[in-house]
Amino acid sequence: EWTRLSHLVDKIAQLPGDFRVRLSSIEATEVTRELIDAMADNVDKVCPHLHISMQSGSDAVLRRMRRRWGSRRYIDRCELVKERLDRPAITTDIIVGFPGETDAEFAETVAVARAVGFSKVHIFPFSPRRGTPAATMPNQVPAQTRDERASELAAVEAELRDAYFHGLRGRRLRVLVESKAEGGSRKGEGRTIHNASFPVPASTFPLWLGTSCRYAPVELAANFSDVGRLVEVIAADVRNGCIVAA
Repeated sequence: EWTRLSHLVDKIAQLPGDFRVRLSSIEATEVTRELIDAMADNVDKVCPHLHISMQSGSDAVLRRMRRRWGSRRYIDRCELVKERLDRPAITTDIIVGFPGETDAEFAETVAVARAVGFSKVHIFPFSPRRGTPAATMPNQVPAQTRDERASELAAVEAELRDAYFHGLRGRRLRVLVESKAEGGSRKGEGRTIHNASFPVPASTFPLWLGTSCRYAPVELAANFSDVGRLVEVIAADVRNGCIVAA
């Protein structure tokens, strides 16, 4: 009987075919040892990436949001993921400027983001929505302050993202080829497509963009026939927030 997310993930991974499964938008309470084991036991089919909603790194703000986790529990779950999986990507959502958020509480959020080492953060300045409890809470944070905090967190996110991407250099990544890069091509003497290496004369390949198993955008040389397929590349460099394949 399939009673848990981990059971479902394991069953899906057993299906035949060349595909991959990516888990996203789950809460910290759903990141169990069983789920992590299911991911680790099926590395060929399940992406080493989790999008775990955090919302805030301040326990006081989380209580006002009525979330079911605290910052320490969140960090602990992320550490379990890192211990069991090979260089996993962890992404999240963060709301800045929630009613009553102080400078110190925002600083706690930044500290937790650094402690986890997110590879991507979806940042949302708080926006009051009529009819919700938060809309009438006292100590609403001014719009300018919300925007300033969003900008500061975006700078931190870019730093963490680049650090994570640089840590993937030299690693083999499985990439889903998706779209053509604008105005790009490069020369190559040989490359591997679909695990079949072949020589290439001094000619050019168009550059394409894809998404790696670790949810990192990748620029790679490919052919039109590769679109919609999973190909293996080696991460060589990082440029403009994107991994460049060898």
